Amino acid sequence: MDLTIRDWMVIAGVLLILAVLLDAWRRVRNDRRAAVRIKLVGEEGSEGGDLDIAVYRELPNGGARVVHRGDLLDARAQHKADGAEAAAAKGRDSEATERPAATAAQQDDNDAARAGKSRASRKRAAKTGPADDDLVSGLSTRDEPENLDWLDALEAEERQVDEPGLLPRDVEPEVFMLNVVARDAEGFRGDDILHILLACDLRFGDMSFFHRHEQEAGRGPIQFSVANMMQPGVFDIDNMSDFSTPGLVFFVTLPGPADMMQAFDYMLETAQTVARNLKGDVLDETRSALTRQTLEHSRQQIRDLERRMLARSH
Repeated sequence: MDLTIRDWMVIAGVLLILAVLLDAWRRVRNDRRAAVRIKLVGEEGSEGGDLDIAVYRELPNGGARVVHRGDLLDARAQHKADGAEAAAAKGRDSEATERPAATAAQQDDNDAARAGKSRASRKRAAKTGPADDDLVSGLSTRDEPENLDWLDALEAEERQVDEPGLLPRDVEPEVFMLNVVARDAEGFRGDDILHILLACDLRFGDMSFFHRHEQEAGRGPIQFSVANMMQPGVFDIDNMSDFSTPGLVFFVTLPGPADMMQAFDYMLETAQTVARNLKGDVLDETRSALTRQTLEHSRQQIRDLERRMLARSH
């Protein structure tokens, strides 16, 4: 029978597959024979009853030992009790050396008192256990803080941050004003004023004015304020629904804000927003039409003030 090249290729392929399978079977058999087997048993001859698997936790087929909170408490209590007992023993030895002439009765009384103190300290240590801050640094107290005054400092800092800003009272301020006047003869309604000012992140506060602060929710120094155009200029926050006014006065008091030019620009932007929503007009401090030259003059005055403050600080 003549075999073609195709037949020889088929035979060679079959032989190659068989060789691969045979090699794989050999490798699996060798791996099984070379495997390490650890048998969890006790001494030879012992009966294979219930075996405590925790004994073999350090073996390759077991996990590491788990230290529980109770173990730390017990260790800490034992550590304190041993320390107290050692101190009492040292005290007894030193007193016996320094006062060899003490009577036996006095020595017995002292020993009894010290033993009672030692037992009481051990009972207190075993009952109360260590404080939670001891557990943070393990069984050593070298890195523990002496007190918790830092909590008081943190609370004081939070209170300082949350305190609302106030208008300056101890300096001679410079005030830049803008007026928002209603087009309607009835003026602005109190409810509308309250709604738009709160939406612009102003908060009712110092001197019964509305203030825009450098931080959200009425925190930090005041950037600018809003007053009632009518005397005495304050708002009755409890009766805003029964209130109306022909206009509002926006003013920034300098020095005060950290960035005075930014505070002026924010005031202008907010005044334009309020005027647009309440159907009013933005006027300058003399209630004349607000022009670009007027705004540039105010900005130049702020720059001059910043330069004077900078020169004064040096």
